[in-house]
Amino acid sequence: MTKVIKFYADWCGPCRVYAKVFDKVSEQLKDQVDFKNINIEEDDTGLTKEYDVQSIPTTVIIKNGKTEIRKGRLEEKTLRTLILDE
Repeated sequence: MTKVIKFYADWCGPCRVYAKVFDKVSEQLKDQVDFKNINIEEDDTGLTKEYDVQSIPTTVIIKNGKTEIRKGRLEEKTLRTLILDE
């Protein structure tokens, strides 16, 4: 199953804007994709360090054994394309 992880912080303005897009896409694709939101300041999973997140928002997409990391906000169409295209 494809996994999508969004790294953010509560104080981050661009993160709050991007959250609306991410939440919309995650609601539409929740049956096909595993979505996670990780607050970098409260991360007890170790994923922030594992993916070496240096800026936020950062989106990590894991599918078909490949990992793609995108920094910054993504438009809805771009996020959907990254998730769904082979």
